[in-house]
Amino acid sequence: MKRSKKQLVIGAGPTGLAVAKALGEANIAYEHVEATDHVGGNWAHGVYESTHIVSSCKTTEYSDYPMPEDYPDFPSAEQMCRYFEAYAEKFGLDEDLRFETEVDEVQYRDDELWDVRFDDGTEEIYRGVIVCNGHHWARQFPGWVDDYEGEVIHSKDYKSPEQLDDKRVLVLGGGNSGCDIIAESARRGQSAHWSLRRGYWFLPELLFGRPVIEIIKPWMPVAAQRLLLRALLRIVIGRYEDYGLPEPDHRLFEAHPSISSEVFLYIKQGRIEPVGDVAAVDGETVIFADGDRRKYDLVVCATGYEVAFPFLPDEIVPVEGKNPQLYGGLVRPEYRHLYVAGAYQARYGIGPLLRPMAQLIADLVTLQEELEVPLGVLLEELGQGPLDSHLVDPHHAIRRMAISRKLMPAIKWFARAKGMA
Repeated sequence: MKRSKKQLVIGAGPTGLAVAKALGEANIAYEHVEATDHVGGNWAHGVYESTHIVSSCKTTEYSDYPMPEDYPDFPSAEQMCRYFEAYAEKFGLDEDLRFETEVDEVQYRDDELWDVRFDDGTEEIYRGVIVCNGHHWARQFPGWVDDYEGEVIHSKDYKSPEQLDDKRVLVLGGGNSGCDIIAESARRGQSAHWSLRRGYWFLPELLFGRPVIEIIKPWMPVAAQRLLLRALLRIVIGRYEDYGLPEPDHRLFEAHPSISSEVFLYIKQGRIEPVGDVAAVDGETVIFADGDRRKYDLVVCATGYEVAFPFLPDEIVPVEGKNPQLYGGLVRPEYRHLYVAGAYQARYGIGPLLRPMAQLIADLVTLQEELEVPLGVLLEELGQGPLDSHLVDPHHAIRRMAISRKLMPAIKWFARAKGMA
């Protein structure tokens, strides 16, 4: 079996590209593999053709590589793909990237290295593994899907408006994909019914002519962000119940908010009809919680994704709900040289997070070489246990990562004082 002293980076989406760049800058040897034939992750292979980002250029771009000046505030999927291609080409990240190379299994060894088996049957031993496999690919369905005899797809499998033409469409879920697809159904379908299991926070794309996310300033605490946005929402949109939508059952930012203006217009025009939660199915008939029974030509489940690492044994990275139990958001205390990057979701705009996170990972890879214990043991001693939620405030996370990097000499001193280095 081939033995490598390099780190293996798994995935060439936005996170994987940022990590590869930071490792190269830190002179850390690595190999980079991508299961598909393209960089960009979900933007290259996982979205529908009409997709546009909802978090704006400024809150999505890398801090070290601004998007082109001629890009609109909300670029299309095609523009996002070009952007990631340009990023990889600009910094030479695609030169040694192995495309169409899928990782089947990763196992920890007694000598604290990692066995990796690829889909072509080859195996290699790596110094460490950095997982950047994303979180928008492991489809999550409601439990009744297996009993439903009509046509049902996940939003991941929705690619073109032609799939909706002249159909009675039921869309489940109020996330960004659910908002997009129900709005597209209002334009192209025979009817568009929207089922929400719970209340969501819906934000308009623009406020005062600016992307709504850009109104939130880095210095604002979360409580102030909530207060500001709730006041603006009441003025711009009004009460959700006036649209037949359930009121949110959680505080703003305790779950991922959805960004859409179209859905409110189409509800008021009668082109989208909100319906209740699905209680059961009977053949091709959908039965709602209020007892209403209806038939549809297509049911689209915009019901989210599981957090999954299919090539890792389940016990290596435990997941509670959608919250991976990672110390400092990156590592486990039982294993050396394993890092999971991008497993958490930013409440809005992941772009500015990627560069500092990747640089911190490069620092931690170097620090791990100086430690006698897994990095997670040190982080636990420093009070950096698993995060409370799978959602993170990007501004807070950026500040925390900046502080961690500045305190790296003090962290090393602490490790030596504790006999860990």
